[in-house]
Amino acid sequence: MNKITKVLFESNAEFTEALKERGARQLLRLGFITDVLFALMLFQIFMFLPRPDVDHFDATNLVQVLSESYLNYMTMFVGILLILIYWNQNNLQFGNLEMTDGRHSSISILQVVCLMIYLYFVRLDMEFEGQVLILQMQSVTLALAGFFSLWSWHYAIKNKRISDTLSTRETNDIYLKLMPEPIVSVLTFPFAWISPLAWTLAWLLLIPVTWLSKKLQARHLASKSDKP
Repeated sequence: MNKITKVLFESNAEFTEALKERGARQLLRLGFITDVLFALMLFQIFMFLPRPDVDHFDATNLVQVLSESYLNYMTMFVGILLILIYWNQNNLQFGNLEMTDGRHSSISILQVVCLMIYLYFVRLDMEFEGQVLILQMQSVTLALAGFFSLWSWHYAIKNKRISDTLSTRETNDIYLKLMPEPIVSVLTFPFAWISPLAWTLAWLLLIPVTWLSKKLQARHLASKSDKP
């Protein structure tokens, strides 16, 4: 178990000034790569709009197709909302990092790749509406994206990749902000067996889970402050 933990969360590289400088340059490149991937996802979302070459319509029924494509618009809205949530989380982490390394960069990129795969299953859901496997794969990919985000932040803390100015409370607050999405993604998985509507409504669990995580964090901070 200790060996697994060491492989997942600890770097073997000796912490030196040269490593710090190299890691800071790598962080700039990593930020650029992730921004490009997020931009590609936004472009992919706009491909959900009705297209003549895909949806087989012409100018004579353009108004009808656009007025009946409410599912496409809803999908775009949800997709953009999720991307903004994860992009803001990504900015939150990167804004508090001083450097990165190969392992941390790989984890961060894997998170964005999971989001891109999620959009693929969203597209499949539009074509094969209500398929249980497709709904569950959306839950799985979003859960993985969230867990990769938590993993990268924990790795950064464990290996001193974060800013020295961050307090313990600020570090834990970032954990707090990263936790609700992957938890709710896991909870939505079994609801796909009930019905597509039940699966969709299950995402509302994000509200109480977010509230509960904040309450637990506040209690934890209060208990620590009470100690002599």
